[in-house]
Amino acid sequence: MSTTTILDVAQQNLANKQVKASTVYHYLSTLRCLDLCEVPIEQATVGFLHNRLQTVLNQSTRNKHAIALRSMLGVQLKVSKGQPRIYTLAPLTTIHQAIESSRYKMYGFSMLYAGLRLGESVVKQRISGNVMLVDRQLLPNGTLSSAKSSGPVVVPEWFAAEYAQWNPKVTRNTVYLGLQRVGRNAEIEVTPHALRHKFATELVNNGCSPEILRRQLRHHSVQTSLTFYVQTTTDDVETQVKRAFGGAVVKEQTLS
Repeated sequence: MSTTTILDVAQQNLANKQVKASTVYHYLSTLRCLDLCEVPIEQATVGFLHNRLQTVLNQSTRNKHAIALRSMLGVQLKVSKGQPRIYTLAPLTTIHQAIESSRYKMYGFSMLYAGLRLGESVVKQRISGNVMLVDRQLLPNGTLSSAKSSGPVVVPEWFAAEYAQWNPKVTRNTVYLGLQRVGRNAEIEVTPHALRHKFATELVNNGCSPEILRRQLRHHSVQTSLTFYVQTTTDDVETQVKRAFGGAVVKEQTLS
């Protein structure tokens, strides 16, 4: 008599849910990452799965796996409040120049000026004028799928003109590793997620409203956009104070 595994139950439960193919792929990747596929379902207690999750050091990744396990197996695993990742973001011109001189120019620019995720950058999105309709992505296994979140994104006109004439030809992994090399050579942080963060931060620093930011990032919640995709430094605060008050410092004088 064959043993029912965690993978068997997960696949059966997912088959009865209306979820995107990309979500199914990433959920099942959790089982592979945590080496749970062949574990008998009887062992899938909250305590067992919790201990397995503790082998993942990154909290954000651990939360992602916990959410996947909750959805696939119906177990009540605790999901900690996510913490935004802080990137060391170089000035826009510095990042632009580093990417422009590489073979990954348009992939990087798609992330930097349109906020595309890695899988979205390696497949051609539809574009009309300077509005890009993001609705597709390539999964790590090369399967075409709907994007994690869809919607129109307004992009710079110069970028739109170049993008309209360009077609992506390399894989996700090649782009990821290529951009990492670009960053190392320029001694700056250049990764897909860092570039998407830079896209959001530049919009906010130039007066973008929370609702416009949400639309440009294609998020369902403004809170997600502001909490996880916008970075503020001390220099940013000082710049805003000077812009608001002209750099003047008013000191109270003690009356004698």
